Amino acid sequence: MHAVESVEEIRRIEMAYAERERTLPGTIKRDTANPGNQWLAREHRERLGEILSTRLERPLRECRILDVGCGYGGLLGWFHERGVPAENLFGLDLLPNRINAARATYPEFTLLHANAERFDFPDESFDLMAAFTVFSSILDFGMASNVAENMRRALKPDGAVAWYDMRYPNPFNDHLQAMTPRRIRKLFPSFAMELESISLPPPLARRLGKFTDQTYPLLASAAPLRSHYIGLLRP
Repeated sequence: MHAVESVEEIRRIEMAYAERERTLPGTIKRDTANPGNQWLAREHRERLGEILSTRLERPLRECRILDVGCGYGGLLGWFHERGVPAENLFGLDLLPNRINAARATYPEFTLLHANAERFDFPDESFDLMAAFTVFSSILDFGMASNVAENMRRALKPDGAVAWYDMRYPNPFNDHLQAMTPRRIRKLFPSFAMELESISLPPPLARRLGKFTDQTYPLLASAAPLRSHYIGLLRP
């Protein structure tokens, strides 16, 4: 049975991201040359690579992967660079402009404009799913529960969810919420959580300037300053 779509929450998410797309161009958040942004991207991808290389039940290149909330497809592109065949890479996103851009960049991947509450992949279709800064954007617990249950349904019993999301609230954005261990456990009650803290708060990282290479790892060595969780959720 399909979950009933959370119409009001879908509308809120669409409006929040439309405003984000309108206001972000030209800001420090989109500056790919900013050393803090470079550190943030490199750090969590490198750590994800280490986690997947040591903890998956099968080699990454043999996995069938779904990125839930794939955005512009960058994470799927990263998986492809690491040997996952294009026919094993799937992504979906609620926002059509992002999916259209992802399709233009990665035409060989299977990319769907879809609500993750009710995607139609068969049960136990995927070895690995990715949920990167997805659930922090869903404020309605009913919708979040529907997404989590649909992911559980389509994940193989020996599969895993690759997780990266914020552990602290963002005081500057009331369209996001902290994904604490308690909330994650409520969404995935039957899953084991293998999570660790990572990443400086992005507003801090982006302002380290020419001192980033020296200062970022020093600050990130203090656990309370790490703003996100990364790791695996397992059935």
